[in-house]
Amino acid sequence: MKKLTSSTLILGILSVFMTATPGVTQKNSQTGVPTIPSNRPNVTINVNKRAGNCPSNMQIWTSFRSYEGGGEHTVIADISNIANGARVTNSGAKFVEFSAPLKSEFASCVAEATSDEEPVYKFRFSNKNVIFRMDLSSLPSGALTRISYKGVVSSRPAIKWAIAD
Repeated sequence: MKKLTSSTLILGILSVFMTATPGVTQKNSQTGVPTIPSNRPNVTINVNKRAGNCPSNMQIWTSFRSYEGGGEHTVIADISNIANGARVTNSGAKFVEFSAPLKSEFASCVAEATSDEEPVYKFRFSNKNVIFRMDLSSLPSGALTRISYKGVVSSRPAIKWAIAD
């Protein structure tokens, strides 16, 4: 009888660990920090130069994971060629803004970059900094959106945001 009680106890403890593990793993994979993809950025935005030495374009990685009734966007701005030390400088329910000091060769740049295809993502160059901003307020009214992650990944601005019908 003592062996049966010990075996039951051990099996009970193991079953708790086995059933708890998938929940933890699923939660981490759904809300985890984005990672830099191994492929090249898939969106290129031309820079409209006003003054100074500026890059000709900026690139971002974007991906979309759909689910019933909406989906989740992940965006990472590839600023590593032109700037270091990105940080979140301002944010709200519908926007997030990052700033990073430009490398010396681009410190004189005064410019903007906005894509017609991805108008929620914008770059601004001034005062020896690059500002990367994502602003969801330009989306159609009634679109339910939520920013679920805003941070820096490998020195690059990274955002996850969801949209629902």
